[in-house]
Formats: sequence, structure tokens, C-alpha cells
Amino acid sequence: MYSRNTPYEVPVKAGDTVYVCRCGKSANPPFCDGSHQKLDTGETPLAHNAAGDGAIYVCGCGKTGSSPFCDGSHK
Repeated sequence: MYSRNTPYEVPVKAGDTVYVCRCGKSANPPFCDGSHQKLDTGETPLAHNAAGDGAIYVCGCGKTGSSPFCDGSHK
């Protein structure tokens, strides 16, 4: 999940709930696929409730200080 030098852009609509992987083991990043349960990582996904239409940017490099969201640390 953290092998990119760019963030994942996730389009959202108001009222959407997106489950973002925080364990780094998802086969479908940046979305949670339940790997944290299978691998007993102790992590849980972040449920992001979109307040409006637009996009969220999820870290793809693993360097962010505002996990799981991109803060530009990859630059």
C-alpha cells in the first residue's frame, strides 16, 4: 500500500462512508479488505464519512504525519 510516491485519490459524495485501510496489508489499497482481521494486525480501518462531494487523498508513501491522509510528505 505504501509503495507509491503519490496519494490515492478517492472520489466521494456527501453521505458516503469510505473504509480506509490502516494496517497496510489490503490487496485493494487504499480501501480496507478485511486483511487486518485475517492477519490479526491489531489495526482497524478508518471510517471516513464524507461531508460533501469531492475527493479525499490517502497516503501512498507511508511518510504522512496525518495518517491515513496525505500531507504532502512524499514531495
